[in-house]
Amino acid sequence: MDATTDFSVKELSARAALAEHSVLRLFGGRALSIPGTLFGRVQHPETRARRKRAAEWHYWWQAHLMDALVDAGFRALTSGDTDAAAAHLRRGRAVLRGIQVRNYGTYPNHFYDDMAWLVLALERLNRLALAVEGSGDAFVQDAASRLYRELDDACTDDLGGGAFWSKARDFKNTPATAPIALAFARAHRHETAISLLNWLHATLFDEQSGVYLDGLRITGGSVRAPKTRLERAHYTYNQGPVLGGYLTLLDAGATDGLTVDPIEHIEQLVEGIDAHFSKDFTTATGDTLRVLTTHGNGDGGLFTGILVRYLAQVAAHPSIPAATRDKARALILATAELFWAGRREYDPDLPMNELGIDPNEIRGQAVALFSPSITQHISEVIKPGQPVDLSTQLQVWMTLEAAARVL
Repeated sequence: MDATTDFSVKELSARAALAEHSVLRLFGGRALSIPGTLFGRVQHPETRARRKRAAEWHYWWQAHLMDALVDAGFRALTSGDTDAAAAHLRRGRAVLRGIQVRNYGTYPNHFYDDMAWLVLALERLNRLALAVEGSGDAFVQDAASRLYRELDDACTDDLGGGAFWSKARDFKNTPATAPIALAFARAHRHETAISLLNWLHATLFDEQSGVYLDGLRITGGSVRAPKTRLERAHYTYNQGPVLGGYLTLLDAGATDGLTVDPIEHIEQLVEGIDAHFSKDFTTATGDTLRVLTTHGNGDGGLFTGILVRYLAQVAAHPSIPAATRDKARALILATAELFWAGRREYDPDLPMNELGIDPNEIRGQAVALFSPSITQHISEVIKPGQPVDLSTQLQVWMTLEAAARVL
């Protein structure tokens, strides 16, 4: 089956719109019940004790909710629907207010990677404001400016460079260094971005597998002579912002100083992604799809969606060789197709207590729940009534938005 030719842009946009509607309907709420905020609840239905709900809210999931809203805003602009784009812009701003409220009136937190993801979403939200309203958003810019100071603090010469993962300062890793490098590249701080990417390549790129390892952990020793342990885990999402960083530098014509040829390295990395994070899946009709792997629930439920976001940039970039663009595009479309096939649609307003109600009946506007496992239908993974994590639904929304962009 050729997953790149079986759809129309209109159909893929409609799928993304359903995912958007479903996430906002099932997970969207107010932060601490305060008007003017938008906040993604961690799960649906909510089954956690109140104390646990207060402790678990996942800052970085909210950042990706904002990024997905920006995707939807630009999708609306592409179709000529400026009113819908403006509505998405308002929702993105409401997410920022929700994060501020839930984070005790401020933006910084303990984890530098969390803050980097929010900076990346804010930069795109500001771009959406510029496209919709003709000017940037001072509220968004102020938040980003505050967080950029935190990202500066993460980047030190310890261990030769890179960025710390948290304020504990005992782990320099790809999950922090890659999105921070991308954030600085977007801010036209090219020298800093190049330094971070060079450190990542020298320290954490695994030539044998063609992908980036997790990080370098400080286990003891002294400040001048620390003992370290290489964490060799491979994660899909670690590869995404590395791709984004190199592409952003290419767009800016600011590649002098990189220790690798950016185009050749992107080709190498996409090959590594295909080899280590993809697999063939045979459908019920006997067709074979090459799809990206997923990482279950919780934080892992976002990992593949993040990779897809940046593979979509590869697929659309004119400087990247056609074979690499086509491979990235095919992986996105096939992954989106399998996510779509594994969904369950239902009517959230159906009066289930009424006698004779068919739970498969849809009277109003349907919502969809998507499987956290790419190769399993949601009914195989989550029983009716069991909670579904926001992260897994954001992942599919992000993937469907990417599919609509690259077709």
